[in-house]
Amino acid sequence: MNRITVTGNIGRDPELKYSQSGMAILKFSLADNYGRDEKKVTIWHNVTAFNDLAENAAASIGKGGRVTVEGRLTEDNYTNKEGVEVRRYSILADDIALSLRFGGAEVDPMPVRKQAQTEEEPF
Repeated sequence: MNRITVTGNIGRDPELKYSQSGMAILKFSLADNYGRDEKKVTIWHNVTAFNDLAENAAASIGKGGRVTVEGRLTEDNYTNKEGVEVRRYSILADDIALSLRFGGAEVDPMPVRKQAQTEEEPF
């Protein structure tokens, strides 16, 4: 089973394009950071989404936003201008979700209801 889940920040504004057949295609880069200070490492992932997911994500996400992407890892091999064979990995997204862990989303929590305790109820 080929599954990958990555949470990170969007590096550039997503690009939404349409194929000749009318299929929506969204592409963006995602920065996955770990470590601290001098030992901080950033891994960049290229993400591609299709159809409804592409259109919905394009309307909901932007540069700098934090998202979680779930999908399949793919590998592309090509020869660059200098004649060097290059291997590139990317994620074909099955789902994209806004991450609220560090986000600036405004959440209105439901008020906690306290029930009156009676002598019959121990808790």
